[in-house]
Amino acid sequence: MTGRLAIIAGTGSLPQEIAAANPDALFVTIKGVEVAAPAGVTPVEASYEKLGALFKAMRSEGVSRVVFAGKVDRPKLNPLRMDRVTMGLFPRVKAVLGKGDDALLRLVAEVFEEQGFTVVGATEVTAALAIEASHAGRATSAQDRADADRGWSLLEVLAGEDVAQAVVFAGGQCLGIESIQGTDALLKFVGDTPEHLKQGARGVFVKRPKRGQDGRMDIPTIGPDTVRAVADAGLGGIVLQEGVIVLERDKVEALLATHDLFLDVRGDRA
Repeated sequence: MTGRLAIIAGTGSLPQEIAAANPDALFVTIKGVEVAAPAGVTPVEASYEKLGALFKAMRSEGVSRVVFAGKVDRPKLNPLRMDRVTMGLFPRVKAVLGKGDDALLRLVAEVFEEQGFTVVGATEVTAALAIEASHAGRATSAQDRADADRGWSLLEVLAGEDVAQAVVFAGGQCLGIESIQGTDALLKFVGDTPEHLKQGARGVFVKRPKRGQDGRMDIPTIGPDTVRAVADAGLGGIVLQEGVIVLERDKVEALLATHDLFLDVRGDRA
């Protein structure tokens, strides 16, 4: 696939890693989202309410492909500030705001493709980001594996509801399910769990894509901050599905050793 790439950047280090692997890409920041452009790169600043201007700028820069990277919160849209293009899209956006993230992100992809841009996934343009089935860190116990299996199964059950990518189990008990507040909020909540509810187990953080999720728009991602949050929550390890993005892997593996954690990556049919 050819044509210039545009990176629509959210928070975190993922946009910078994609930019490093694609030095000719146009780097787009969104007003109100705290993002640092790579050194030496002058970003194009966009606004949720001025999509017409963004589409025009990308065409003028020769962009034909778009990748969405990093975390963004759901925007607060003011119709009074919208340009003509965004105003025309507003009824469609409003119709999905009360649904899950995947429904909203699918609409975003649809809109960009209607404008003539091809939406691609982060791992399509930076293949090294996706992790393969593997194990790192300490050895797992029978309880770790049982908790991981319980979490894996619950995420499969929830997939059709477009609710969560992550859960935490300890001692066979569900300590938390990721909601719209995100992974950090989940792990902070779990960290406040009384120890006796864990049934003597350390607990496992399980993260995987929702079944049927649009992988171009939202590939589950962890990095050093996630590992620190797992450790701060008192948990014993992390289980991911193959293809999930792991940022700064050297730092992740060092943190696993520091906090006596494990990282298991399962095949997608595990």
